[in-house]
Amino acid sequence: MFPLTLELIRLIDNGEVADVNGRPSLSSIESGRTWRHYAPVLRQMGLVQNRRGDLRLTVDGSELLADGSRSRLATLLAGRIRLFAEVLGLLVHEPLTVEEVNAELVASYNLDWRSVNNTRLRMTWLEVLGMVEWLGDRKQSATPAGRALFGKWEIVTPLALSVQESDEAVDIPEVPEEISALLERLAQNRESHEARSTYNIWVPSPKEDPNKIENMRTCIAAATNQIEKDELLRFIADRFGLKRSSVDSMLPFMRAAGLLQEVRRGVFSATPAARAWLQSGSEIDFIRILHANMRFVGELVRTASSNVSRNDVYQEGIRYGLNKDKVRWRTAFMVESGLLIETSWSSVKATATGLRLIEMLPLAEPCVPAAAAGIEPMPVPAPRASNELDDGRFIAESLMRTSVDPSADGAASGAAFEGYIEKAFTRMGFQAQRISGSGDTDVLVQWYDASGSLRTAVVDGKSTTSGRITHNHVSDVAIDTHKEKRSAEYVAIVGPAFSGDTIKDMAQKKRWVLVTAEELSQVVASSEALGLRPTDIGILFEAPDGLSRLADLIDARQRELDTLTLVISRLKAESATEEAVSARDISLIERGSQLAPSVDELLEMFRLFENLDLDIVWSVEEAQDPRYATYRLGDALSAAKRLRALAAAIEKGL
Repeated sequence: MFPLTLELIRLIDNGEVADVNGRPSLSSIESGRTWRHYAPVLRQMGLVQNRRGDLRLTVDGSELLADGSRSRLATLLAGRIRLFAEVLGLLVHEPLTVEEVNAELVASYNLDWRSVNNTRLRMTWLEVLGMVEWLGDRKQSATPAGRALFGKWEIVTPLALSVQESDEAVDIPEVPEEISALLERLAQNRESHEARSTYNIWVPSPKEDPNKIENMRTCIAAATNQIEKDELLRFIADRFGLKRSSVDSMLPFMRAAGLLQEVRRGVFSATPAARAWLQSGSEIDFIRILHANMRFVGELVRTASSNVSRNDVYQEGIRYGLNKDKVRWRTAFMVESGLLIETSWSSVKATATGLRLIEMLPLAEPCVPAAAAGIEPMPVPAPRASNELDDGRFIAESLMRTSVDPSADGAASGAAFEGYIEKAFTRMGFQAQRISGSGDTDVLVQWYDASGSLRTAVVDGKSTTSGRITHNHVSDVAIDTHKEKRSAEYVAIVGPAFSGDTIKDMAQKKRWVLVTAEELSQVVASSEALGLRPTDIGILFEAPDGLSRLADLIDARQRELDTLTLVISRLKAESATEEAVSARDISLIERGSQLAPSVDELLEMFRLFENLDLDIVWSVEEAQDPRYATYRLGDALSAAKRLRALAAAIEKGL
């Protein structure tokens, strides 16, 4: 083991690591392992560092290579590896077996080790480095060299790890408005808890900059002003000495955590909540944002209300759909922010500050029963009831109700109406976020258009008992500020109704869209009934005729469905006589009906059937002119059930 270590660092020093997936050419052993296997071990020993994919020796690695002594590596490990020196200390005191050393460590340092493997590995290295030797009865004892070296080492005693925790909580700062809106959404809607992300967390934490929250602050601060994706990631890579590709995984995390938003295609900016955190400088505000957007944050502190092992915390995290690594990152954030303390190397406990904070946070219950933790990764959601908050019909009705009741649902003035505007756009597939608060828009709405470009709109909700919104209710200066702040292309004002030419003229001049609560309710209903996409519905924001164009689109989509119904009905009627019919036949038969579909419309239906490939209709006789190709009704009922099952599976996944 020791000669192998020296040879590996010598190869690195000579620049012989061209590819981490390659195998080192070793004289000491014949190994099938690659540099990718060896590098993490050498890094843990403090001998090697990875700088943008290149393995290089640290100062300690260079000194070991020059010295070549086992005692130098032993001293290096004693300073880096927990309980390495302390194991030797026990063997200096008296000869012990591996089991006896392990039992002493577990009892003294409050460890949750379930086997002797960790202890055995430390004792093996001590033996390799000449610090301990074997005696009889499976016992080992310190060698003279080990005793002499141990006298120079600093150790950590169990007493040093005893925590004298103060019962006094640090003052918790007031919640900024931008963050308060996020927490209010969690408090008002249970579904918001389930929507919180379980995405992987990764933040640079090199040895010289170990504070993860502070490093996250540095990354987000770079996006205070709008910044291109590549420029942001290059900054992070350069700032922390990483390969550019290594920081790619940060971007989706920063978005999932509610810290970064895409303001237009490939251009990003700190979210309003993140800006509030940067301004306050409080780690607690960072935790609040994280809790509002990611699962098992405040709930983790609750889990550690009393002293608890890390393994128990990991097991509880499984019940929220998280793995061990994701919980470990969250725990690190909690320790750095002073909400948890490490009562031992393997146990944590909430501080008085942490306990006070979770009293102010809306917390969720586990989504997996304790008995199933670790067995069922996620629960199967129950069928939605028709009156749940995210049901389309309920949202449409609530928009109408709250538009004329500013204090609806016991919320602050206008808050309920703004909340249902957010739910309406979310239900229709948009990325919608209620922000509210002074100096910012009520609801931010984003979507991708047909070309794949990100579009952004600010939506101002106006609720009044009079049922009429006039120019006195609207500040064009404020709305222009909101639009500029969010780099938005579109502005919509939603209210019960709009009265007077002044506000209409102002909207026309400013290219705002005035949308009544009833109109938005009808769009929600049409979205549900017709399966409209955000790229379809987004045209409502396009002044001056977006709403009328959307109405035309809705009419066209409804006609398509009516035509489909007519075709199936006609094929069913003809199946009684076993006659096959063509698009031209149906056009002639139905020319006197109210729908009176054209041949082209009917051909479009048959092309749709062919694309679905579900045996809805069967081709009987092909023709050079598709107008004369004939069809019979296929297994349409089974096809409808299949489509319904596919739709249910998609919704269940969402």
